[in-house]
This record gives sequence, structure tokens and C-alpha cells, in this order.
Amino acid sequence: MTTDIKFGTDGWRATPETGLNEENISICAQSFAKYILDHHEGDKEVLVGYDTRKNSYDFAKLTASVISANKIKVKITDAPTPTPLCSYHVKNSSMHGAVIITASHNSKEWNGFKIRSSKGLSFNDKEIYEIEKNIKYYTENKSKIKLSDSEIKSINVKNTYIDSIKKEIDIKSIKNSNIKIVVDYMHGAVSGILEEILDNEENCYLRHEYDSNFPNMEQPEPIEKNLSKLIEKVSKEKYSLGLAFDGDGDRLGVIDENGNFQTPTDIFSILAMHILGKKESIKSIATTVSMTSNIEEIGKIYKSEIIRTKVGFKHLAPLLENKKVSFAGEESGGYSIGNHLADKDGIFSALLYLENLAKSNKKPSELVDNIYSKLPKKKFERVDKNFSTEDRKSIEQKIYKLRDHLSKKFIITDENDMDGKKLFFENSSWVLTRLSGTEPVIRIYLESEEQHKLDEIKKEIIDYIDN
Repeated sequence: MTTDIKFGTDGWRATPETGLNEENISICAQSFAKYILDHHEGDKEVLVGYDTRKNSYDFAKLTASVISANKIKVKITDAPTPTPLCSYHVKNSSMHGAVIITASHNSKEWNGFKIRSSKGLSFNDKEIYEIEKNIKYYTENKSKIKLSDSEIKSINVKNTYIDSIKKEIDIKSIKNSNIKIVVDYMHGAVSGILEEILDNEENCYLRHEYDSNFPNMEQPEPIEKNLSKLIEKVSKEKYSLGLAFDGDGDRLGVIDENGNFQTPTDIFSILAMHILGKKESIKSIATTVSMTSNIEEIGKIYKSEIIRTKVGFKHLAPLLENKKVSFAGEESGGYSIGNHLADKDGIFSALLYLENLAKSNKKPSELVDNIYSKLPKKKFERVDKNFSTEDRKSIEQKIYKLRDHLSKKFIITDENDMDGKKLFFENSSWVLTRLSGTEPVIRIYLESEEQHKLDEIKKEIIDYIDN
């Protein structure tokens, strides 16, 4: 069964009911191979990685076979491998791109076809459009898709990544501190990597075995509702903090020493202030239109420019790659430091956070307190609402008309149509409503200094969408 394959902010994701099958994976693989052939000369080579999901390895082998049939050399990872490791390897090798079979943080029934360029970056809209043209062609010409295993070899990309981490992060200061860590791998591809880097017997590791069912969680996403085991472990046994990673390792979650969940906006602010506070001259950082407005306040403190983009790391990556910014992050929990990798990396971010703890001699809660000693204390919330694909056009119309509806009840001071509809209200409150690029979900982002104001705006929007 074929389906309409559309690449979102980071490739294509689907369920068996929406087209996740061998035929469509083959079409994606052939379309990617065609793009590589059209844009690179001489001998060509790509990397294929995969996560811990059901069928990920089989889909990876199929992808490798299709690409190999195009006379392109393929190296497939020898184990489930986090996306950042694949991106890093491609960036620092002569490879021409990568495919990672993963649905990242989505629930277990999902899988996906994530692609990376020769620089280890997400593809931009122009490049994705070209690949989608290839997809349309091969959907109509499936007989042109062949299989071959002649150019496929196995590879371990973990060791070179770990070696680079140890050069870029002050691991010694972390080891010499009294930080005791609980790590929740959420049954994902990061499992085992932190043990190897930190080598500390006092640390504890949860859900470190691979399990494609991701038991006791809605999805392998490091958000508060999925981290009850980690929260309990940290708070009851007096660990310094808890760290968690999503299914393919590009997102980070943090639990403080009291068992409190630190929001991605908190973590981004902590990392931004840590980086901007270093001696190196860093002139600007970047984030998406959905991130807290406190980032502008941090920019003022450190005399640094703040650049806003659409949601999706593919919009942030070029700024890092072209050295226009030195640090970037998004509300969903992905962060990146340009000299390491112009792609979000939960592992590197976690170690940067630990380095900050070790050097500041503060507790995780004190890092948050430090932020709000300098900045307004704001309430931030994201609400996700599922919708039926057949309702997409009507939902888009409602988002388009959202200002007209809300202006009947609230004073709106400004708006931004960069990505979805972002509306600004009195007293520094704002809301962003947009459609997800990876799944049939409406995302509503809200921020206010007053909880009741946030709740009031949220209720009004949800009632409007539902009716």
C-alpha cells in the first residue's frame, strides 16, 4: 500500500495505518539515493542508522539495500544508534549523507525516515521539495526500485563521537565533583553511552535495556508525565539530578535534586547563560518562535543578539553551520553548540549541563533560581491537540482567524505569522498556535507572568478549536 508521503520538519513519520511499510520505505530510500546521485560527483557513500523501535533494523537493512542498488556505498550502524552520533559521523567524514530509521519521541506504533545532509544537517525546504518530487516519481514507477547488498558494510560510530565529547566537555571536572546522577534512557538508542563517558559507579541507570514497546510511558519523550520513575528515584534516594533522553537521543529532560521537572525553556536559559558567561566572545544565539520571551532578556544581559526562526531545527541549523550564532535551541528540548554539531544533541547538552553544575558548584534548582533572580518569573505551557487529517483545512482556517476571535475578549498588542499564528497580549503574555510538521497535532504554546491569564487564554483557544 502506497500513501501520500510528505516530509515534515525532520523527514517522514508514519504508522502502519498511515503508510508505514516496506514499499514506502523503499520509495523514500530510492528518492534519497536519487538526490545523492544528482548532487554529488565521484564515489558516493552514505550512512544508515536506526533506533530501538520494532522494525527499525529491518527498515534500515531495506534502506541500505535500495541505496546500494544505486552503486552508492553504504555503511549501516552495528547497533541502535542515536541520531546525533550519525549526524556527527557524517559531518566529520567524507560521507554524502545519512538516513536514520527513527520516529524520535513519537509513540511505539510510529516509525520514520529521518535524513541528514553531507554536513550532518537537516535538509532545507528546497532540498526536501526536490526529494518529494523524487518520491512522487518512484511512487508511480516502483519497478525502477532495485535491491542489492554488494556495497553494504557495518560500522561503529560511537567511539569517535565519545572521543570528541571528551575533548569538548570538561569531563574531569564532572568526575571530580560530588554529582550523583540517575539517567533514564527510556529504552532508547542512547542506552549505555553515558556510562562509558562518565565511568562513575555511583551513578544509576534506568530503562537501559532496548524495548520497542516503551513500557510504562506514552512515548519515549523526556517530559514530566513520562518520567515518574526517574522523579521517584531522584527524590527518594537523594541523587543530585536526573537526566532523560528521547528515543533517538536528540532531546534532553532534567529532574532537579528535589524531584522537580525542569522545563525545556529553563534548560535552554541555563545553557545559554552558561555559554554566554564563558570568556569566549559569543555575539548571538538562536531559538524558535515558540521559545520563552526571557531569551531576549538574557540577550540584553550579555549584550548578545537573539535570532528567532520557524519551529524545527532545520531552520536553526544553517545559522549554526554558517557561524551566525554559537548556540541554538528549541522549546521541544533540543539544543546545539555550533562548534560541536549544527544539529540538536541531547547527549552533548546533558554533559554541558553537568559541566555547568560542576563548575558553578550549584544544585540544579539553584541554576533555575539564578535565572529568575535576573529575569521575570514566567509561566510557560505547551498543549497538544490531536485532529483528524480530513479536518486539516478547517483547522488551518481557524488558526488563520484566531486573532479575530480572541480580540473579542482580550486586548491584542501585536502578532507574528512567521510560523502559525503568534499573538501578543498586555503584560508580556503571548500565545502561538501552529500545526505540527511531523504528526496530525495542533500545538498551542502559551506564556504569561500570571497563571490565571495563561489559563484563560488557553481555555478560550481550546473551546474555539473544538466548536
